[in-house]
Amino acid sequence: MLAAGQTAAEETDASSSGMKETPADLGTVRVEGDALSRYRPETVNGATFTDVPPEKLPVVVDTLTEDFIREHNPTDFHDLMRFVPGIESGGKSLLIRQPGTFMIRGMGGTDPMIDGVLPVGRGAGLFMEPFLLDRVEIVKGPIASLNGGSGGSQNADGGGGSINMYIKSARLDRDSTVLQANTSVGRRLLRQRGMFDTNETMLGGKAAFRLVGTADYYDMPHINQGFQKGARPRESFSIAPSFVFAPSDELRFGLKTMFQYTDQPSYIGVPVYRGHPGGGWRWYDSSASRGDRTKYEGFMVNPWADWQVTENWLLKFGASLMVVSWSQDTMEPATGNLDYYNTHGYWTWGPEPRHGYTQFGHSRQFSRNYSLFVRSIYDSSLPYGVENSLVVQPDFYYRESNGSFGNPVSRYGLTLQDSVSWGWIALLGGLRYDHFESEAYTAETSGNRFRHATMDSVSPRAGISVQPVDWLVFFGNISQTRTPLFGVASVDGAGPSKPWRSTQYEGGARVRAAEKLWLTVSTYRIEQENKPEFNNAGLITDYDGRCTSRGAELSLAGDISPNWTVMAMYSFMKYTNRNVAPGKKGRDFERTPAHTFSLNTSYRFAGGMLDGVAVGCGYRFRSKSYGTLRGNYQKENLFLSPSHVFDVNMSMPLSKFGGPAEWTLTLGVRNLFGEKYFESTRHYYECLAGEPRTFELGIRAEF
Repeated sequence: MLAAGQTAAEETDASSSGMKETPADLGTVRVEGDALSRYRPETVNGATFTDVPPEKLPVVVDTLTEDFIREHNPTDFHDLMRFVPGIESGGKSLLIRQPGTFMIRGMGGTDPMIDGVLPVGRGAGLFMEPFLLDRVEIVKGPIASLNGGSGGSQNADGGGGSINMYIKSARLDRDSTVLQANTSVGRRLLRQRGMFDTNETMLGGKAAFRLVGTADYYDMPHINQGFQKGARPRESFSIAPSFVFAPSDELRFGLKTMFQYTDQPSYIGVPVYRGHPGGGWRWYDSSASRGDRTKYEGFMVNPWADWQVTENWLLKFGASLMVVSWSQDTMEPATGNLDYYNTHGYWTWGPEPRHGYTQFGHSRQFSRNYSLFVRSIYDSSLPYGVENSLVVQPDFYYRESNGSFGNPVSRYGLTLQDSVSWGWIALLGGLRYDHFESEAYTAETSGNRFRHATMDSVSPRAGISVQPVDWLVFFGNISQTRTPLFGVASVDGAGPSKPWRSTQYEGGARVRAAEKLWLTVSTYRIEQENKPEFNNAGLITDYDGRCTSRGAELSLAGDISPNWTVMAMYSFMKYTNRNVAPGKKGRDFERTPAHTFSLNTSYRFAGGMLDGVAVGCGYRFRSKSYGTLRGNYQKENLFLSPSHVFDVNMSMPLSKFGGPAEWTLTLGVRNLFGEKYFESTRHYYECLAGEPRTFELGIRAEF
């Protein structure tokens, strides 16, 4: 049943992404007076499973809307996440132990999820095509009280937040078609991308089918020089069909599917030395050989149903199957005497680059993820103007895998959450119980035998927001994630006896700077305990690891004027390894950049010769950080220099040149000033360089 003011498109998006039916505007519908693009949504869903205006939440949620994704045209999900300060990855390679995962607020190993509840499977975060996405919500802080812990898939935990991807799905409101093609060129670089998105309604508006697809050909810089010169370029495509059927206002059924395929040259980066490539490597070199390839195939099917049982009671049903198959062969940069390298910038054998295969250089994996959930959302009005929303969700998740990494784990969970609002005060409380079972298996890389194990965890959270006037909101929260670790063993063969835990304390304020422009300021502290401690040989020494991240964040998002929109975000983060003695190097150091900042804005001209022309610009800054080994500090000279990256773009309707009104020409320059920088790092000898200056020409049609 449509809520007051809700469009059919919003209703369909809500049902397919696990959202409660309240008025929602996620940037896909424009009304008179809107800016060119909507960078701030009216409501978000990933923090509570119910639609809430972001300014009223007791937690911080950063959202990248469909408009933002369209304007910046990121080439993969990793590329998209670089627009959000405070998020780091281990690099775009399947060779790393946690491919496709991200660090948030200094806490690592966060798996992206589809529609806020469905795990994507191993590696999917590397290859997700952003054009398939309606939006991305990043919920800051430990979130297992809502989503559940991951059960120790190489410490994929959610200790610093969650990343929720909402896939485009069938809409009941209208027929539409979008066609887009882009060509990018740069020094030793050529990329061609094609995209389409078509939605057709049927049965008098009671059903709809949508098909979204992409194709990508990428001749990348590191295969045009060095060891990998002459390698076959990247070839990739994705397709996402979806269907929705609404036999009545109270009942809806849907199906979403997605298939991804990528075959690309392998790449693991080069060593760093005083902010530049060391060991004789160049910026766009690769240690991989000409024949080293990375291949990925992923398939998802997601049936769902919504039943509005009564006016106040909504039941949501969802299930998913995610099948992932991948393989990679990657030569890594070889290492030698670290003390000699730290002094001279090359290994003991001299400046000539060396490389080789390690035990992880050849990896194969096939895995299946199954999930099932039932969500009950009950809203009620109580005496004295009290509004209450109760969420209850039992769910089940099973991860099956074989290959070099990962162990089969089942998770049975129950989420309880209650939201109470009265006047200008709103309270949020939640509790999550998880029971984990890990099957017995033998790790292929180590030969260790892991027996059947079980473990339980409870993850609570509480929050408050106070809005004394309509332009000012104070908020705070306490949240905790507890997740067991399976499939790991210390040097003496012992496994962990209890879950690790991550606890956050956060407070902040939001100010409405203009009618549709909000400024958010927050400060936080996250303490993590009972995590594995690794030595430089990659062996677990104990399970008493303790670390702290504390910092502050600022964001400004929305419309400055009817034709001018902006999103600016800043993050300060200080990391402390509490297992290192006070005063010793490696206790407090920039494991990730202490300061990160991004500014993106676009302006649409109204009237005159430039009527309808839109211009935009972006800026990203990362301060100095250190190259590490398994997250541990190494040497003073192994650091990544600060970087400043500028982008510009412009779009203009072809009607200005006598063409059809439905077509738009886009022009853009990424990395305008040709900054040479490292965009991510796994270890200090595996740092991945950002792309050089790139010119992009595109054309887009909307019918």
